Amino acid sequence: MKNHTRRPNGQLIQTNKKWSHLKQKQREDISNWLREAYISKVKTNNRRLKPAEHEDVLEQVLTKIHEREIWIPEYEVERYYKEKINKWHNKIEKGGNTRKLD
Repeated sequence: MKNHTRRPNGQLIQTNKKWSHLKQKQREDISNWLREAYISKVKTNNRRLKPAEHEDVLEQVLTKIHEREIWIPEYEVERYYKEKINKWHNKIEKGGNTRKLD
């Protein structure tokens, strides 16, 4: 059990968990939160986001993840987010349907 630790509440967590280890519903929820936060931030600023603004989006979503008690390392969420931002931005610029991305 070298890749597991216990939380203060006694819950056993896997420290090397990957995005693909999440349940489908958890992946969908996190993906939707990231997409919605990114799109709303881009639409309010009417431009691509700066690095500090990307951090704001990630922080907002990580708060939701912790509230729902979904355990995943923050770097996995950040990696997924960075993979998707170009796709989401291109979709916004084309004026396409921003509800069904992914």
